[in-house]
Amino acid sequence: MDQRKRKKKRYNQRYNRRRAIQRRRRRILLFGLSLFCVILVLGIVYLVMHGYVSKYPENKICKNIYIDSVDVSGMSKKQAMDTMEEELSKYQQASVTMKVDKQSAQASLEEMGLQYKNMKKTVNTAFEYGKKGSLWKRYFTLKKLAKEKLVLKANYELTQKKAKKVLKEQAVPLATHAVDATMTRESGSFQIVPDKEGKTIDIKKSIDLITKKLNSKWNKKPFEVELVQKTEHPTVKEADLSSIKDKLGSFSTDAGGGERRQNLKTGVSKLNGTILAPGEELSVHDATAPYDKEHGYVAAGSYENGQVVETYGGGICQVSTTLYNAVLYAELEVTERYPHSMLVAYVEPSRDAAIAGDVKDLKFKNSYDTPIYIEGYIDGSNQMTFNIYGKETRKKGRTIEFESETVSTEEAGRTYKADPSLPLGSMEYKGSPHTGKTAKLWKIVKQDGKKVSRDVINNSTYQKSDEIILVGTASDNGTASGIVDGAIATQDGNKINAAISKAKAME
Repeated sequence: MDQRKRKKKRYNQRYNRRRAIQRRRRRILLFGLSLFCVILVLGIVYLVMHGYVSKYPENKICKNIYIDSVDVSGMSKKQAMDTMEEELSKYQQASVTMKVDKQSAQASLEEMGLQYKNMKKTVNTAFEYGKKGSLWKRYFTLKKLAKEKLVLKANYELTQKKAKKVLKEQAVPLATHAVDATMTRESGSFQIVPDKEGKTIDIKKSIDLITKKLNSKWNKKPFEVELVQKTEHPTVKEADLSSIKDKLGSFSTDAGGGERRQNLKTGVSKLNGTILAPGEELSVHDATAPYDKEHGYVAAGSYENGQVVETYGGGICQVSTTLYNAVLYAELEVTERYPHSMLVAYVEPSRDAAIAGDVKDLKFKNSYDTPIYIEGYIDGSNQMTFNIYGKETRKKGRTIEFESETVSTEEAGRTYKADPSLPLGSMEYKGSPHTGKTAKLWKIVKQDGKKVSRDVINNSTYQKSDEIILVGTASDNGTASGIVDGAIATQDGNKINAAISKAKAME
């Protein structure tokens, strides 16, 4: 009995092992079949997705992509950039009306420097859309793109330099600006007109405001904007001017007569009453120009290329020279000064200050901590005077002297020039002979009569100007003319006179 049970048990064990093996084989087979099906399906899906994605060229922007309203589909990066730049040129023709209270000014967006902000980055985003990431991601991105267009926003900005220029020139003048305190000097006393606060354009915030408008659903058409203003405080206040009581420096020259005096009078009037705040600089050229009939000037003598010629504003240099000397006595900071090309008669060498267009100017700064006032006039005795008033802070007993020292001298010569339009041997005197010099100006400071310093404050060079004598060489006798021409080449007066006598004898 026990033996039969043992046999049966062994049989059952062998049977169960066979069944387990069979079941394991079936599972392996089913897994293999399933895996094959999955791979097959994935392969088909891959082929389908790959085929769809590969329809989109790698070197072009995918279809249905826009930058703002511009369709850039199928374009290369360069084509998209060129297209957007072409569109920008159209947008730049739109204008912006800048309102300042009840007034306004208008400028084109081109004038204000309208440009894209990071357009290369935007175009690159458009170009790479649908080309990055896994096949799965690209497929579904492109599927979505086929049904729904992608619109990338173009961002705009203004060129700061251009926008600031437009605002400063067109909008700032429209604001109700602060009014500086002013003063006049009448009958030896000062009268003060009080200052007043005002407004000016906040240029930075106004540019930011316009830029925000451009990037907030702008329809590419003209628009208007109320500019941002801020409080403007007067530079010169009534309290500041109350300190102007003392004469800091003064100088006078003889105004002479003729047409030239009119120019002196005009130039002085443009400088009279000028107030300079601490640290403020004055350009005499800018304050007195332009030199033309419309601004009160007439033609009068002035230096040009070593000669005296008639020009509008001739004599304005005497105005700047007289003021320069007053500035020296007031001990203001001279920032720019040039000597004349030749010596002048109304001051000693190195005490002059020339004005010549944009080439030569007299500039100086108020180096005091309080404002200064410039008074200029021509009195009944024909003296042109400049007085500089302010608050005296220099030590009592301090005096200043200026001494002109001539370093070298070059006497004017005589130059003979042949003139075939004049009769043989005749002479005509031209030009303005001037002695040439180099000079320096010393500043001597004394305290209670005792010299404490002696310093050179400028060095000046003045060209000599020769007397010019035109010698006539016109003659029907070529030999006679040639004799005079040859003598002129020697620049020897005796030889020229001898040649003239000989030539005339031949006629």
